Amino acid sequence: MWSFFSRDPTKDFPYEVGDPVLGLEDRSVWTLHKGKKRGTQDEVSIFLFDVTKNSETLFDIAKASLKKLKTMRHPSLLHYLDSCETEKFLYVATEYVEPLAIHIENMTLEGQQRDLFLAWGIFQITRALSFFNNDGNVKHNNVCLYSVFVTLAGEWRLGGFEFLTAHGQDNSNPLPIKILPALEIYDPPEKKDPSKLKSVTKCSSDMWGLGCLIWEAFNGPLSTQPALKTVDNIPKQLCTLYCELVSANPASRPNPADIITRCRKLGGYFKNDLIDTMLFLEEIQIKDKMEKAKFFSTLSGYLDNFPE
Repeated sequence: MWSFFSRDPTKDFPYEVGDPVLGLEDRSVWTLHKGKKRGTQDEVSIFLFDVTKNSETLFDIAKASLKKLKTMRHPSLLHYLDSCETEKFLYVATEYVEPLAIHIENMTLEGQQRDLFLAWGIFQITRALSFFNNDGNVKHNNVCLYSVFVTLAGEWRLGGFEFLTAHGQDNSNPLPIKILPALEIYDPPEKKDPSKLKSVTKCSSDMWGLGCLIWEAFNGPLSTQPALKTVDNIPKQLCTLYCELVSANPASRPNPADIITRCRKLGGYFKNDLIDTMLFLEEIQIKDKMEKAKFFSTLSGYLDNFPE
C-alpha cells in the first residue's frame, strides 16, 4: 500500500527529457528541453520548472500558466500534450517547437520566402491575440520574441502564458508586474504613466507587444525601448500599422480583428499567395468541387516561392 503513495510520479509521464534548448534564458520561468515520447520516440518539447531553485511566487506563476495552457485551445497557441509535478520539478510536454528568437537567428530563408514566412507568422500571432482579446476577453500581457515558438512545419505558436489576466480583473492595476526583470523592456509606456491608464483597452497592452514582436522579427532582440522608433527594416506595407501599435496612447492601438481585416485587403501585408493558400486549406472541407479544382490548378505556380 505505501509503495503506491511513494512511487515516482514521472512513471506516468510518458516522455523523456533531453538536452536543453537555448533561447529563453532569463525571459521565462521555464527552461526548454528537447524530449521524446517513450515507445514511439516522437519528438516533443519539455518545459521544465525547477521547484528547488525558484521562489514560491514563480512556482505559482508557472502553475497558473500551465492551467491556462491546458484549457485554452486555438490553432495558433502552443499545443499542450501532458504534464507532471514532482517535489523537485514541474514538467510540461508540448508539440515540438523551438523559440522564435533562435529560429530567426538560424534562418537561411532569403528574399520572398523569408518575407512570406514572417508575414504568415505575424498573421498567426495576430489571430491568436484576437482569440484572446475578443473571444476570451483576456489579455496575454507577454507578447514578444520570447513568447513565440516555431513548429517543425514553420507554424508560429503563442506561448508564455505567465502573465495572463482577465480584462477588468483589476482596474486599479490593469498591467501585471513582470517578475522577470528582462521582460520589463516590453512594458507599454502607460505602465509608468498613471494618467494614461484610463485610456487602456482590452487589447492595448497586447497590441503594444505585437508591435515589439514585429520590430524584433525584422531587427532581432529589442535591447532598448527607444529602438522601436527605428523603422528602416520594417516593410512599407506594415509601417503605418506598426506605428499605431507602438503609439504612446493606448486608445490609438487597433483591435487585432481590425488589423486582420485591414491587412487582408488587396495590397495589405497579410494579402499574399502563402496566406491565401494556408487559409484555403484550413477551410477546404467546406469548399465546393469547382473551388477546389481552381485552387489546385493554380497551386503549383506558387509552390516554388513558398518557404519549405
